[in-house]
Amino acid sequence: MNYKDIIIILKYGDFMKNKKGFTLIELLAVVIILGVIMTIAIPNIVSTLDKNKRDSIIKDARRIISSAEYTIRSDTKMEYPDSSTVVIITLNRIKNLNLDVSSFDTYYSKDKSFVAITAEPMQSGDMRMVYYVHLVSCGDETCAGDDAEAIAKNRGINLAREDDLESVDRFELVVKGADLKMDYLDQSSINYQDVKTKVSRSNAIIYK
Repeated sequence: MNYKDIIIILKYGDFMKNKKGFTLIELLAVVIILGVIMTIAIPNIVSTLDKNKRDSIIKDARRIISSAEYTIRSDTKMEYPDSSTVVIITLNRIKNLNLDVSSFDTYYSKDKSFVAITAEPMQSGDMRMVYYVHLVSCGDETCAGDDAEAIAKNRGINLAREDDLESVDRFELVVKGADLKMDYLDQSSINYQDVKTKVSRSNAIIYK
């Protein structure tokens, strides 16, 4: 052993002698703490992501209503609603709207999604137009899937008034699976009775 080895031993010997690794109990404690953190964090992250996706669909619904308002005002062939009539405009007929895929990676249905417009009297005696939106999106572009797996992918908003899109509970408007009503405009519906009942009107005009 030369003098250099002696100097190293004298300098670092005590440090090396006192250095210890983690005990099994310490490692176990770290694992438990990490597990608790993950248990708390992961649900919060998932909930935040889901809320953001719901918020995106609500924003899409607002865009659809805004475009429907422009459409009925600019298309001279479309009739305005009166006190007993609801005007229904599907996404196919709404202008200035480029909307295909939702935040849930589902396809918006241009046939099943629509805006319903009614007229309500104001205190001044004039009528104001009130907008409702029904938004349907599916795992496939045609919304033709009717098995359990396909239905589970459905996302959207059941016929809701424009005001509801601004409410505190607006995120609850976004529903999924079998909770989403798909047949408002089906051929089997008798003159769109469900829509008329929902908005309290006796007549309906539809633009597909």
